[in-house]
Amino acid sequence: MVETENPVGWIVFDAVEIDLGGRRLFVAGADVPLEPKAFAVLALLARHPGRAFGRDEILDAVWGHRHVTPGVLNRVVTLLRHALGERFEDQHYLHTLHGIGYRFDAQVRLLDARPVLSDAHVGTTSAEPIVSAPALAPVLDAVDIRPASVPSATGDTLADSTISSTRVADTPSVAHPALASPRMRMRAAVILCMLLTAVAGSLLLHHTSSSVPAASPVLVVLPLRAIGADSNETAFADGLSEDLTTRLAHVNGLRLISSVSALRAQQDGFDARQLAERLHVTHAIEGSLHEAGDQLRIGLRLIETPSGRTLWTQDYDRKFADVFALQQDIVQAVASALALHIDITHTGEATVDPQVFREYLELRHVFLAQSDSVANTKAETALNALAARAPDFAPVHGLLALNLASGFEDDGKDNDALHEARHALDLDPSDIYAHAALGMVAAHSHDWVTAKKEYDAAFALSPGDPIMRTIIGMWLGRLGYGEQALSEFETVYSSDPLSYWDTYNRATELDTLGRHDEAKHFLDLLPGLESEPGWFTVTARWRNAVWRRDYTAARNFARQISSLPSQGDEKTADANAGVAFAAVTEALLDPARWPKAEAAIAALEAKAGGASSLRLFAPQLSAAPLLAAFEPGDQQPNGKLLWTVDFTALHRDPAFQGFLQRMKFIDYWHSNGWPPQCKPEGDGARCE
Repeated sequence: MVETENPVGWIVFDAVEIDLGGRRLFVAGADVPLEPKAFAVLALLARHPGRAFGRDEILDAVWGHRHVTPGVLNRVVTLLRHALGERFEDQHYLHTLHGIGYRFDAQVRLLDARPVLSDAHVGTTSAEPIVSAPALAPVLDAVDIRPASVPSATGDTLADSTISSTRVADTPSVAHPALASPRMRMRAAVILCMLLTAVAGSLLLHHTSSSVPAASPVLVVLPLRAIGADSNETAFADGLSEDLTTRLAHVNGLRLISSVSALRAQQDGFDARQLAERLHVTHAIEGSLHEAGDQLRIGLRLIETPSGRTLWTQDYDRKFADVFALQQDIVQAVASALALHIDITHTGEATVDPQVFREYLELRHVFLAQSDSVANTKAETALNALAARAPDFAPVHGLLALNLASGFEDDGKDNDALHEARHALDLDPSDIYAHAALGMVAAHSHDWVTAKKEYDAAFALSPGDPIMRTIIGMWLGRLGYGEQALSEFETVYSSDPLSYWDTYNRATELDTLGRHDEAKHFLDLLPGLESEPGWFTVTARWRNAVWRRDYTAARNFARQISSLPSQGDEKTADANAGVAFAAVTEALLDPARWPKAEAAIAALEAKAGGASSLRLFAPQLSAAPLLAAFEPGDQQPNGKLLWTVDFTALHRDPAFQGFLQRMKFIDYWHSNGWPPQCKPEGDGARCE
């Protein structure tokens, strides 16, 4: 048994003081507010350093029972890590024990009173008893990553400058993360959703620990300006910038902003101050690219934000064939300028045809940044041709596999995706795109165990990689694990605050959980993150307005829907859709109007084909056709909609039991844990 009451006294370690009697936490002398449950968890763990606590044991001790949402403890641990100055990649005190729970490690002093002159802050010795425990290497856990605070200041703008000789100035301070635009086709939208943060690489990296974890520098690599370039050269410059971001993510102690957000920041003309305020970065790289025959000239400048002070500049003149060595030199120079260390070298790249590499970067950039279907269709054709010409370049086949696996609306693509993914893994077992593709193919057939196995494999290869957090978040939401899904989306969003899809995912998961006021804040950001009003944005905002009973806003969104181009989960977004959304809005205000709304929904379904999700709002549900519409498309952005707390009537319909069986949810839940809204009942489940 563990003590559940917090006695009077103090727990002191490093720069941290815990006042048990007053229920206060001090870090470096500053009073850090904590929720009551978070404080209780911290006190429990800190009083038993070195002991492994199971999740259920903590829930029993602090909450008094185990019947709470599993994500609650994850959120509390996230709050504690943030309060103690830790992040996922720097588990200095709170260690995740995968499959077990948590362990607290520190040299702890148990005192009757607060140390005089706060001697914990200066590391003085004491005769007080010390309880010690060894450290454990950080283990994967889906936790929130919060940006470090950046002081507000007025800095110089990022001006074009002549990049010349090497210069290293003083070193940095603190920082944080990231963009994307919605597709005009759902398939392309899903591909973008999974690729939009991939190029940032592993943003959550280990850095050297100390008694007080230091804030990591956060860097954004702004897209290189192609000098005198045509559109293809611009795409190459953007793709090379994205790849440089990926490589810089291997620098120990450096956190990277998504290259998608970097592109948006450049397009919006952010100066040094805006970069610090909007992306929470401490440093930025800007530069130019000039091609002449087989020669490349790259000029770079590393600046500090928000001041805009230049720390380092360098010109690089190399042959195109030396592009890999050039990138490694840049990474090493940046690491040195920031007084950081890189211990990862890239092998096997010298044998890759640079032209193949160039085309790969250009195509990946199209999938990442282009929003029109024509560009994506051309890129898909070009990617297939490149894979045929480059049978030994794993990244091409991994990207092709992911593209094929994402096309849930096309028939017959899964076998091709499996072939490409397996080929990519034969060439490079660490290709996370290939593992993600295998997981998605398994999910299409509702083989959730295999999907989890492949997603876990990708995660193990690149812990904390945003692409996998996005995919897994969608997968968890699909399976009904809403709190865990939200945790994934929050983590990705904190690394990419200018991303359309990361913002959308966070907002809609909050709506699914019934946290509609919080969801509205993020939904209101979406119009500023896309070039024109899109189906996903307007329909999500309409649903949120209805759930908040803001029918004035709902009417406005219904009017917007009628003017949208055709796309989205209704398969059409024309005047029929606008009429249907408007009619449902009025029927929610006056139930006598439901016959008219039903007729409008039927007209929409006749044109679009299939059941409309608008029927979820009707007082009399036709559950079977609605549930059938949710069975395909396991990675749809709206695949989690059926778990919305406002739709519990759907869960009570007898047809829901058959749906759970066909989706193989119940088998998975029996083996891997039940979501909080569902409990086993006979051969089925009761979900409320």
